[in-house]
Amino acid sequence: AIETLLQYFDWMPQNTDDPKPQTDEEDYVDDFGFYPNRSEAEIVSAMRYYHVRNIVRSHRVRTLPTIDTKTETSMDANNDGHYTYSILPFKSTISNAGRGVFIDGFAPAGTLLSFFPGKVWPKEHLMTASLQTQMQFSQNDPRNQLSMRYDDILIDSRQSPYTVVKNLWAAGHIVNHPPPPIKSTMCVEEASESDDDQSKDDDESSNPTYHFQPRQGPNCVTVPINFTEGLLTDQNERLREYIPNEYELPPKSWAKDVFEKEKVVMHGMGLIALRDLKDEELFYDYRMSPNENAKGSLYPSWYYVWDVDAAANRWCTDDE
Repeated sequence: AIETLLQYFDWMPQNTDDPKPQTDEEDYVDDFGFYPNRSEAEIVSAMRYYHVRNIVRSHRVRTLPTIDTKTETSMDANNDGHYTYSILPFKSTISNAGRGVFIDGFAPAGTLLSFFPGKVWPKEHLMTASLQTQMQFSQNDPRNQLSMRYDDILIDSRQSPYTVVKNLWAAGHIVNHPPPPIKSTMCVEEASESDDDQSKDDDESSNPTYHFQPRQGPNCVTVPINFTEGLLTDQNERLREYIPNEYELPPKSWAKDVFEKEKVVMHGMGLIALRDLKDEELFYDYRMSPNENAKGSLYPSWYYVWDVDAAANRWCTDDE
């Protein structure tokens, strides 16, 4: 990605012997997951500016001192083992997937990694939305950027930006669903060693088998976030502008009084790490709702159901 910027701004050293990539094709995708040859020169220039800006911001975030809240003193990352992190959109490791989101640095399991930006639809307004609005939700989500919380609050990220962002962590809407596990052929020796106590057909060892490699599958999971008045008091008030959401229609007062223990400024959604993460692409299980009206498969061809029980629980499906 840095080389892409160096070449664009003509900052690349002239004595390099590395071959230049072919960038004149219309379908060329750069290391940011961006199609520069499909855009006007002014758009490309603006995008490159924000690419540089976001990389600089990410670096500054990682190098800012960590403050001990008890002593209000700076902690040296080299001494206490604490590392900061940021996230950046780059070209996904999944073929033909476009952009993906990568963690820059280290984040331990349980870390809040990202926010889902966009318009927020409270449940009571979804239930009374017009037929046209409901049809738009059900039929116009080509990039799977409509996210439903477990309390039926909808986050609509379809119009949210990818690069020009106020909050550097507001990129949850472009995190990809993990690709399916690698298909491979189990050799006869492996089959006999792992299944000595089971009967087998003579040709079973030649059938494709899913093999789960380390670090495959989801590495983060969605979590509802409520931005409350208590979080935005005194010196934290300035953080209000970094909330990447706004209500399409504000919650009704009776709903807020009944369901919220604390006054909520904004309902949101985020991603937390399922394991320790370092310098890798983020993936979370979309848990897509099955299309009961589809001909053939209930899901798109690229979609792999990583957790059958979780999907059935989320959408109340039953195989019986």
